[in-house]
Amino acid sequence: MNRPPHRRRLPDDGIIDPVAVQIAASGTRAVALTPAERLLAAAAILARGGTPYLISKLLHVSGTTALALAARCQHAQVAS
Repeated sequence: MNRPPHRRRLPDDGIIDPVAVQIAASGTRAVALTPAERLLAAAAILARGGTPYLISKLLHVSGTTALALAARCQHAQVAS
Protein backbone atom coordinates (compact mmCIF):
# COMPACT_ATOMS: atom_id res chain seq x y z
CA MET A 1 0.00 0.00 0.00
CA ASN A 2 1.42 3.39 -1.00
CA ARG A 3 1.14 6.32 1.37
CA PRO A 4 0.80 9.81 -0.05
CA PRO A 5 3.96 11.93 0.33
CA HIS A 6 4.23 14.09 3.45
CA ARG A 7 3.41 17.69 2.60
CA ARG A 8 6.13 20.04 3.73
CA ARG A 9 4.52 23.23 2.51
CA LEU A 10 1.71 24.97 4.34
CA PRO A 11 -0.50 27.74 2.99
CA ASP A 12 0.70 31.21 3.88
CA ASP A 13 -1.37 32.36 6.85
CA GLY A 14 0.74 35.37 7.83
CA ILE A 15 1.98 33.69 11.00
CA ILE A 16 5.66 32.87 11.45
CA ASP A 17 6.52 29.95 13.74
CA PRO A 18 10.13 30.61 14.81
CA VAL A 19 10.42 27.16 16.38
CA ALA A 20 9.48 25.47 13.09
CA VAL A 21 11.98 27.67 11.25
CA GLN A 22 14.74 26.75 13.71
CA ILE A 23 13.95 23.02 13.54
CA ALA A 24 13.94 23.06 9.74
CA ALA A 25 17.12 25.13 9.43
CA SER A 26 18.99 22.90 11.86
CA GLY A 27 17.95 19.74 10.04
CA THR A 28 16.68 18.18 13.27
CA ARG A 29 13.65 16.84 11.42
CA ALA A 30 11.39 17.64 8.50
CA VAL A 31 8.64 20.13 9.29
CA ALA A 32 5.95 21.72 7.17
CA LEU A 33 6.62 25.41 6.54
CA THR A 34 4.79 28.32 4.99
CA PRO A 35 6.58 30.06 2.11
CA ALA A 36 7.69 32.87 4.46
CA GLU A 37 9.01 30.38 7.03
CA ARG A 38 10.85 28.46 4.33
CA LEU A 39 12.55 31.66 3.17
CA LEU A 40 13.58 32.47 6.75
CA ALA A 41 14.94 28.95 7.23
CA ALA A 42 16.94 29.28 4.00
CA ALA A 43 18.30 32.64 5.19
CA ALA A 44 19.35 31.06 8.50
CA ILE A 45 21.15 28.26 6.66
CA LEU A 46 22.99 30.75 4.44
CA ALA A 47 23.87 32.94 7.44
CA ARG A 48 25.67 29.97 8.99
CA GLY A 49 27.74 29.56 5.83
CA GLY A 50 25.44 27.01 4.20
CA THR A 51 24.96 26.55 0.48
CA PRO A 52 21.96 26.04 -1.79
CA TYR A 53 22.82 22.33 -1.71
CA LEU A 54 22.43 22.35 2.08
CA ILE A 55 19.15 24.28 1.77
CA SER A 56 17.94 21.56 -0.58
CA LYS A 57 18.85 18.77 1.84
CA LEU A 58 17.65 20.38 5.08
CA LEU A 59 14.40 21.83 3.74
CA HIS A 60 13.64 18.87 1.46
CA VAL A 61 13.23 20.99 -1.66
CA SER A 62 14.55 20.58 -5.18
CA GLY A 63 17.86 22.06 -6.25
CA THR A 64 16.04 24.60 -8.38
CA THR A 65 13.90 25.71 -5.45
CA ALA A 66 16.97 25.90 -3.20
CA LEU A 67 18.75 28.13 -5.72
CA ALA A 68 15.68 30.37 -5.97
CA LEU A 69 15.45 30.65 -2.18
CA ALA A 70 19.16 31.50 -1.95
CA ALA A 71 18.78 34.16 -4.66
CA ARG A 72 15.77 35.68 -2.86
CA CYS A 73 17.76 35.80 0.39
CA GLN A 74 20.71 37.49 -1.30
CA HIS A 75 18.42 39.94 -3.09
CA ALA A 76 16.69 40.85 0.18
CA GLN A 77 20.08 41.30 1.86
CA VAL A 78 21.30 43.64 -0.88
CA ALA A 79 18.05 45.63 -0.82
CA SER A 80 18.24 46.30 2.93
